[in-house]
Amino acid sequence: MIALVSLLPQLGSSTRTRPIRDSQGRTVPGSVARLEPLTLGGVRQWLLVRGQCAESPILLKLHGGPGQAEMTTVGLNGLLENDFVVAEWDQRGSGKSGAAIQPATAMNVSQLVADTIELTEHLTQRFGKPKVIVVGHSWGSVLGLMAVQRRPDLFSAFVSTGLIANFAKGQQVAYRFLLAESRRRGNTKAFTELSSLGSPPYAGTEGIAKWRRCARWLGEFGALWHSSEKFDRVGWMLASIEYSWPEKLRFSRAAKRSFDLLYADLLSVNLSETVPRVEVPVFFAEGRHDRMAPIEVAERYFTSLIASRKELVWFENSAHFPQWEERARFHEFLLKTVLPATAV
Repeated sequence: MIALVSLLPQLGSSTRTRPIRDSQGRTVPGSVARLEPLTLGGVRQWLLVRGQCAESPILLKLHGGPGQAEMTTVGLNGLLENDFVVAEWDQRGSGKSGAAIQPATAMNVSQLVADTIELTEHLTQRFGKPKVIVVGHSWGSVLGLMAVQRRPDLFSAFVSTGLIANFAKGQQVAYRFLLAESRRRGNTKAFTELSSLGSPPYAGTEGIAKWRRCARWLGEFGALWHSSEKFDRVGWMLASIEYSWPEKLRFSRAAKRSFDLLYADLLSVNLSETVPRVEVPVFFAEGRHDRMAPIEVAERYFTSLIASRKELVWFENSAHFPQWEERARFHEFLLKTVLPATAV
């Protein structure tokens, strides 16, 4: 009975997150560590806010996927929390916000951009800051750039990791890489399977299945995660106290449903056409080995993008996740390159 009672708080939505502590294990005065629901676009979604000092600049992180909620990776944010108020948001349909997949008609890029803007307004009002720095990863880079284009008054800088500039072209580059790499490695199983898929772009339900097979081989060939440290999204999620057990059990299904519903929007992404110009400083953090969102496509967009300031920085030991694969360097990049640009 005691064991059952102890599990009751985990049967609904978890509202727990660890306090920010000093080296002696004491809660840091003036820190913030809150996990809470809020209403965005008329539906309940979840926000995690953590930082050593509530007066620090706000860093809003937009996760990728679509559907790959990153609140599970809070344990990788320790360095960022020293100097920023880090906001992790599980987008509608993802992670803790899985129930917000309804109405399904609202699962589109326009609504998620509107959610992003509404969330940013909430953060600026709550913390008394005029603007935030937004870090968009992969799919999140699309949402971030569209939000920045629409409301530049809310953002002091945009940072991308694993930028998706043109998804259909990225699929084509990734597919050519996979064929060449499977030949180079003498991996006949991979080459045969990949050859059977045919060339992208991949549309519709069958296309989603084909792209998932490509993504699996990108992972096998170190073009998704290049670091020697293990990429363990499931393990990070299971270890997270921010998710109750029911939320953990629903996590992968929510990610798949979100991806399936948003895939057509993802496939149509062409930032050169939709976001040719932005009015805030822009920084691209690109993993040298990324073939999930191929660097060649990101470079072409960077060259054409018109911005008040723009900078592309290479992370030589990373693929699609430089913010995690090279955490110390990414932290330094934000502190020494991005943050000073927001003071201009």
